[in-house]
Amino acid sequence: MKKALYFMPDISGFTNFVNNTEVEHSIHIIAELLEILLDSTVLDLELVEIEGDALFMFTTTIPEYSNLMEQTNRMLEAFHKHTVNYDKMRICDCGSCRTTTNLELKFLVHYGDLSYIKVKHIVKPYGRDVIQIHRLLKNKITTNEYILFTNSVFELYKKQMDNSWQRETGIYDAKVLDYFYKNLEQVRNAIVLKASLTTSQNEDFSTPVLVLEKIFNASIHSIYSYLSELKYRHLWDKNIKRVEFNESKINRVGTEHNCVLSLGNLKFKTITAPSEEDLVYGEKTANMMFTKNYSYLVKLHKIDETSTQVVLNVYLDFTTVGTMMRPSILNMIRKMWEEKLTQLHQVSKNNIQL
Repeated sequence: MKKALYFMPDISGFTNFVNNTEVEHSIHIIAELLEILLDSTVLDLELVEIEGDALFMFTTTIPEYSNLMEQTNRMLEAFHKHTVNYDKMRICDCGSCRTTTNLELKFLVHYGDLSYIKVKHIVKPYGRDVIQIHRLLKNKITTNEYILFTNSVFELYKKQMDNSWQRETGIYDAKVLDYFYKNLEQVRNAIVLKASLTTSQNEDFSTPVLVLEKIFNASIHSIYSYLSELKYRHLWDKNIKRVEFNESKINRVGTEHNCVLSLGNLKFKTITAPSEEDLVYGEKTANMMFTKNYSYLVKLHKIDETSTQVVLNVYLDFTTVGTMMRPSILNMIRKMWEEKLTQLHQVSKNNIQL
């Protein structure tokens, strides 16, 4: 019978969220991370299926020990570079987005028989060895990030394995199974440390040319959701016909989207500004007529559970012609934003859905 090396990267660390936004964002975050793991594959691994937060893969070409460890390190580095970068670029404050850096990755590796089951047109590995690697997802290992070898994998690589590997024993289906694991937490620690030493690049804002301040009778999180979730934009911005954006990605700093207007369109990029007390969302574009650059920031400050201070700051860098038309342009922008904020207040207060 053919033999195969079964390889399973498994993500863990999300709390069970109940908020609709948190659930939706956790799905997007996990999907991005699984794509990154697949893109980091250097071995001849075949994907069997995606199992929740894990990838179930196998290869019939048994790799060298060094190549197998390189595979895990590449995946782990790409995984944590993404979560750290996501945290630096995120604009959302929901539980899923806020705890992305808590996500962890472990690897399970098993060597055994390769047999298949076919159900209609679907063919995939099946049998005792497939069950065994899944059983070992629950084990006695207290380390958060590790690679686990079953005893059969240990027999393949024991001459190359050093004393950093530890042995454990568990009972599965009334049978005693030995397995070996290696702590991989140092990879994450090194990436987090490097990120902490890197200075974040924030937008350089001059004095705003327009400031509008309102009090909304709505919760800060409701307002921020309608403001920052591009799928809700049409509910309060009546100047646009539709917004074109990547619906499989969560909006974050640098996200680009296209606002289709009655005449033409405007391409925006998401921005924010650091704040310890407020939620801040903004966008910028270089496509607005009579301006070199146009950007805005909306700062939300919580007054109480149902009241929020909303402050809009608009920044403009006029062209030569735009400077001559400055008063009329500012009047137009003021009127436009008065209408937008009125609509935003209504939808967030009434919790209007799609």
